[in-house]
Amino acid sequence: MGKPLIILGSSARAAAQSAIRAGFEPWCIDRRGDRDLREMPTVAGVRVVDPADYPRGILKLLEDAPAEAKVLLAGGLDGEADLLKAVGFEYPFISSPPEAVRKVRWPTALATIPPTPGITHCKTLTSISFMRRLWRLAFGSFGKTRYLIKPRASYGGQDIRRWRPGQAIDATHYLQQYVTGMPVSAVYHCDGWSSILLGATEQLIGEPCFGASEFGYCGSIGPLQVSERAREAMSHLGVVLTQRFDLRGVFGVDMVMDFKGNLWPVEVNPRYNASVELIEKITGVHALSPGDGSRRDKAPRAAIHGKAVVFAKKAGDAPDLYEHFSKDQIADVPEVGRELRQGAAVCTLFASGTSRDDCYDKLKQMAGRVYTAMSEA
Repeated sequence: MGKPLIILGSSARAAAQSAIRAGFEPWCIDRRGDRDLREMPTVAGVRVVDPADYPRGILKLLEDAPAEAKVLLAGGLDGEADLLKAVGFEYPFISSPPEAVRKVRWPTALATIPPTPGITHCKTLTSISFMRRLWRLAFGSFGKTRYLIKPRASYGGQDIRRWRPGQAIDATHYLQQYVTGMPVSAVYHCDGWSSILLGATEQLIGEPCFGASEFGYCGSIGPLQVSERAREAMSHLGVVLTQRFDLRGVFGVDMVMDFKGNLWPVEVNPRYNASVELIEKITGVHALSPGDGSRRDKAPRAAIHGKAVVFAKKAGDAPDLYEHFSKDQIADVPEVGRELRQGAAVCTLFASGTSRDDCYDKLKQMAGRVYTAMSEA
């Protein structure tokens, strides 16, 4: 029997599979309770939070969790500082502790990192000063810099919008400089002092074929081949973040690679994030215990791997997706007949190919099959 591990997040499936490979026995609380998570034979328990009570309902469900367990944070709770602090009173974390999560997720956290060759920091505003307001009145804008308005507690690019000059910023939002380029994600494992760069992927953002919102995360493709300069910059950034914020376990950093090859970090995800699953598939490394060579899987042969999250383009009931895909092609599978609101995540698809475009095209075709199945349900 493995060591008990509580997994908390919006969706626990990917983290649970990783935990099993790393020798843990997961006990999961999420708000989906998907079929494939429930069917894992070595998952000790699955509890589903009522969407109307998410995320506060997690605390009530934790009363049934194993007393000796540790906690792994998955997606959707990065901005819930008070809830994580309450969890931390009862259970230790194998991912970054609550105080580290709070500090590194503060909007201006990345701006405190010293300049590094290959890394450029976005301008970030948590409020608009009186002088900036005068500048806008005099010159009509804040200069040439474009901004996004981002919720402090969001994840996966949800509810991010382009900021319009004159639009107010409340205490739950902030402005971040908008940078054009390729969205990428670097994945690390750390212990509060040292940090290992496990790999990097291209992120798929706002792709209409997957039903994503303009800035919504909808997939990853990798491995991402980067220059030696970019790899050194990524590695250095991981070490600095680890030491400055006392990060632990697995974490990711979302960045934009501009057309000159410079990296612009936009967000730190101090948890098991969406790109970790793909990095594990590509490398065979177990992200939760990367130093244990005895648990290294054989890396897959295909050159490129990808995953795509498919979002509902209109409300409807979930079909039986196992009738249309094999279990190695699909994950996060909803119960048949589950009501899916417009914009809700339907499932996750996996494909491999000989090139990035080949992999992307396969994912796009598979997403079309999901939408056909939903229209026929």
